[in-house]
Amino acid sequence: MKTFIALVKREILNGKNAYVYTPLVLAGISLLLFILATIGFGNSIYLDELKNLNIQSNGSVVIVVESHENSSEVLKETTVKTRPATFVVASWMMSSLPWFSFPFVLFFSLLGALYEERRDRSVLFWKSMPVSDTQEVLAKFFTPVVVTPVVFLGVVIVLQLIMGVVLSGLALFQEGLIARDFWPISMMINSWIMALLFYLFWALWALPVLAWVLFVSSFATRLPFLWAVLPPIVIIAIEQMLFDSQNFRNWVGTHLGNWNADIATGYSINIEHPSEIFAVVGDILWYGATASLANGQFWLGLIIAGGLLFGAIRLRQRAL
Repeated sequence: MKTFIALVKREILNGKNAYVYTPLVLAGISLLLFILATIGFGNSIYLDELKNLNIQSNGSVVIVVESHENSSEVLKETTVKTRPATFVVASWMMSSLPWFSFPFVLFFSLLGALYEERRDRSVLFWKSMPVSDTQEVLAKFFTPVVVTPVVFLGVVIVLQLIMGVVLSGLALFQEGLIARDFWPISMMINSWIMALLFYLFWALWALPVLAWVLFVSSFATRLPFLWAVLPPIVIIAIEQMLFDSQNFRNWVGTHLGNWNADIATGYSINIEHPSEIFAVVGDILWYGATASLANGQFWLGLIIAGGLLFGAIRLRQRAL
């Protein structure tokens, strides 16, 4: 276990630009924009208690926003009952910038994990160490898939706490604002747990796709990006031309996030208050968990992911 932890630490240090500095820089930009919006610099985007949020039957979320001269004036209009939940939802939206880079960090970290060490021949040095290829491959897979989202979430949590501090300070100078409304600790913790759970189910479903990217990294000698994306595209195109079907494309889409699409099919929910969002997300997570465990495609994906990881380990054993 100590060896595996050391390997994970090595991966983090080697990829600290992507794993650490990228979310920190984007969080800094988000904080700057938030402060400028809070003090009323130009026109800021505000949510007006999210009364216009609607989850449609196709699963899309529509939020109507307007421009306002000063976001603090909007905060005055929120009621004492809905302001804490409004802050939690708004803080997630205002701190979402780091998450836009996460898919790219995840994809390119896996794509370069085994490719880079073969390209610079450092694999010869690491293979001389008393560490098995299995541990090496699993550490290179574990770090982007498990450690990176935890780091990103940690950065977002700190960013949201700083936003609470800023708004608490603003409450001292704005009539009608109460500092404690910006510290709904239970709601904040609940939202963080929900974020982790949602990522857990997404990662489990996406495991075969992620394992495919690492598998490509274990054998590609040049242009690993093309090796990762072209074969699926070719398979999709051939299936469409020969059989006029889209089974493989639908399979990939399901494992990349469309696995819970049936949750939003056939109904429309109007959310009148932000606090209702947590109940909706909780229902989606519960249904997603039970539906996943009863879905054969979910378990087949895990088996495929295990086979691809085994193939990556075998190829690294033969790497020279």
